[in-house]
Amino acid sequence: MQTFQDTETGQFWQFDDDVIVLGDDGAREFWAAHGERLNAPASLVPAEMPPPAEPEQFVPQVVSRFQGREAMHQTPYGDGTLFDAADAIIADPQTPAMYRRAWDDLQEFRRDSEMLAAVAVMLDLSQTQIDALFILAASIKA
Repeated sequence: MQTFQDTETGQFWQFDDDVIVLGDDGAREFWAAHGERLNAPASLVPAEMPPPAEPEQFVPQVVSRFQGREAMHQTPYGDGTLFDAADAIIADPQTPAMYRRAWDDLQEFRRDSEMLAAVAVMLDLSQTQIDALFILAASIKA
């Protein structure tokens, strides 16, 4: 397989090995083995096809209470686990009572939860770390 990139558009072109390439940069012609000129831009230059992009990993938006808490137990944070750190924040008397009740009663962890977002901010967790936590949680089966 022969690979070329169009210097004007950035698009990649691939031709079978039996395609004949004549000329040089800016004036290339591409010919099929049976003699037909191929309709390809003259602005193609030899190139290597970039590796395929990593597919974006699916981030679940909802996991069960068990999955969320277990993922937090499995995630190191400071001298303990992320669960320990979050539990300490929730237990603080300055934490809004609604958040304490939600922590005690929630049946699922929702990515858009106000309480979880507030705890994540207090723990200085990035969006990437929160995504990783939800991905881990979804992988847990009991």
